[in-house]
Amino acid sequence: MKTATWNDFTTKLELYPELHLEFLYSETKRIFPNYHITEFKLANIQSVDCGGKSDSWTEIILQVLEPNKETDTNPMTLSKVNSILKKVNGSMNIPNDATLRIEFGNEGTAMRQYFVSEMQTNGKSLTIHLKDGKTECKASASCGLPTGVVSFPKLEKTTSSCCTPKTAAGEEKEEAGCC
Repeated sequence: MKTATWNDFTTKLELYPELHLEFLYSETKRIFPNYHITEFKLANIQSVDCGGKSDSWTEIILQVLEPNKETDTNPMTLSKVNSILKKVNGSMNIPNDATLRIEFGNEGTAMRQYFVSEMQTNGKSLTIHLKDGKTECKASASCGLPTGVVSFPKLEKTTSSCCTPKTAAGEEKEEAGCC
């Protein structure tokens, strides 16, 4: 899957300072325009796949906070985002080839990190399209796992707790919250 880099993002900020920054997730849902950019996180990832091959890369994670209520306002301009970035660049050195991730969650969606599949200018806005990633085996050719054969069970909500403390006799104790 092609995803945007830090350089892709900062280039758009410089080219279109007057545009408003929007985020689109789950194909058609927009993050409320009164969102807040809370922080930038720089992550250096080192990995070893099941075939023993090492890899490393850097990710820059932009965290977006959506308020509980949408207000009738314009999203922040790219110029405003750029002014925030100037503060960030003074504190950390972000490589141009760092993978751009957007971290977001709200009442209807668990917080997670999305890839940026597309950045599209349209009228008065730059729309960042958020895309979920998926697990894949990087060493599938050497370990023998054919692509496309792995499926994951559908998760369903349950009202029971999987971690309710039990006594030695197996009777459940009062729920204590987290495990």
